[in-house]
Amino acid sequence: MDVKIWNLDPMKMAYVEHIGPYEEVGKAWEKLCGWAGPKGLFNESTRSFGVYHDNPMEVPAEKLRSEACITVANEIANSDGIKFKDVNGGKYAVAVLLGPYDQLADKWMEFYMKWLPESGEEYRDEPCYEQYLNSPNVTKPEQLVTLLLLPLK
Repeated sequence: MDVKIWNLDPMKMAYVEHIGPYEEVGKAWEKLCGWAGPKGLFNESTRSFGVYHDNPMEVPAEKLRSEACITVANEIANSDGIKFKDVNGGKYAVAVLLGPYDQLADKWMEFYMKWLPESGEEYRDEPCYEQYLNSPNVTKPEQLVTLLLLPLK
């Protein structure tokens, strides 16, 4: 597994929470993008992230917690249920998946179960992120590029 260590700057994110099967997080993306698009929040510096808080092998599908997130410069008043958070920067292990999203679970398992124990690095108790570098709406599944970001101490 090819993994790089990056130091990331802190970020402010707008996000929509989703509770339920991870495969249904598209509902949260629809709400977030439907809110952000008309406000002109998508530009060349906007980055899109997903957060998946629970292990689907341990938590029932109907209780899985995830978030659809985009970077923003500032919080926006009257945001129709959109939430905001500050994400710590710091040290992250970064792996790349080139291909469909249905390969992400296997890639994460390899990251956690193989790379992390063999790396000598320690996990920092903060959420992991997926950064989506292109859109599934206009990109063939085999050409999707996703960064897996694992926080390190």
